[in-house]
Amino acid sequence: MTDKLFYNDPNIFEFEAKLVSSVSIEGRYGAVLDRTYFYPEGGGQPADTGWLNDIRVIDVQKQNEQIIHFTENPVSENMIVGKIDKDRRLDFMQQHTGQHVLSQALLRTGGYNTVSVHMGENYLAIEIDTESVPEEKLVEVEILANKTVNDNLPIKIHWINADQVDRYKIRRPPPDVGKIRLIEVEGFDVAACGGLHVSRTGEIGLIKIIAQEKIRARTRIHALVGHRAYQDYDNKLKLVQALMQSLTCGEKDILRRVEDLEKQLKELKASNFSLQSEFMLIVAEKDLRKAEEINGKKFFYHAFENTDRNLLKCYIDEILKEPDRIVAAFSLSGEKIQWMIAHSVLSEINLPLLIKPLLSHIDGKGGGSGNFMQGGGNKPSGISEFIEKFKHTLKEELI
Repeated sequence: MTDKLFYNDPNIFEFEAKLVSSVSIEGRYGAVLDRTYFYPEGGGQPADTGWLNDIRVIDVQKQNEQIIHFTENPVSENMIVGKIDKDRRLDFMQQHTGQHVLSQALLRTGGYNTVSVHMGENYLAIEIDTESVPEEKLVEVEILANKTVNDNLPIKIHWINADQVDRYKIRRPPPDVGKIRLIEVEGFDVAACGGLHVSRTGEIGLIKIIAQEKIRARTRIHALVGHRAYQDYDNKLKLVQALMQSLTCGEKDILRRVEDLEKQLKELKASNFSLQSEFMLIVAEKDLRKAEEINGKKFFYHAFENTDRNLLKCYIDEILKEPDRIVAAFSLSGEKIQWMIAHSVLSEINLPLLIKPLLSHIDGKGGGSGNFMQGGGNKPSGISEFIEKFKHTLKEELI
């Protein structure tokens, strides 16, 4: 049995212990100590990490009455100095207490009950029993939660028996166990919980709701708590400052400047496409003068560099303005290929029947109808052989 000291004082991050046993579970090294301040995963809170002597602790799990410290390498020394990753511990203490405050704020503001909680490495998620929450309601929730933080209420821990439950206004039904651990935010919230918490709400720092999403018939609220919220603010402040410098404007004018730039970019793209389309028509006119005859039909082929599908289509449409024409257009971008093949032959040519057996030459895929196909490929070196085989097939087809 491991003496679980983390409930005695969650602010102790270094301790001495004795190694009871070394174990191997599913290929992972584990160490059992006679006493530990490492918190095992549970109560919705992730496990502590840290070190046993100089060996990294990557996970901690409770199995029956033992706490198993999973390590990167086996632990063999009898005397152990345990060091907990302080920043991680304090972070999750902020997250967990912040979750209790936010869950009660959701309940008081809109009658939203917490169904489940996820404390991830990057954000806190609370799932509630409603399909959606109006944005103005989330603002109320956030204001109440942060007022509770600013009130710096004490956090109290109570160990009670099941027959003492009725003495407390518990937010949700407690588990059916002999001893129940209650976390009380004085005058605000009481919940059964096995996690570690800060001693006063002021230590939470800040609660910021960042998003909501619908999941099944419920809503998941995403929030940043404590240092994570401050770090996010710092990152966004630096981004805003960089945008102000780049756009040479004040903070309030950033959105307008971006909208202006988007409008200019859209106009430039339209103008550029118009010019490129005109260029494709010029290329098509030149190619019309050097078409190859295949059994009385005109065959056209052109390979372009870094040309999008819309421009390839412009080229093909210009070529096919007259009947009895067959055209193959390729765009090369590094090792990537885009291709289009079409015809205006009045007698039916089934392009898929002719093209699909040849696609292996360009490591390609594609599809389409009897008179138009398009697709991609990954082998530019095979284009010449592809075209030659296609022309040979056309000669047999156009008899």
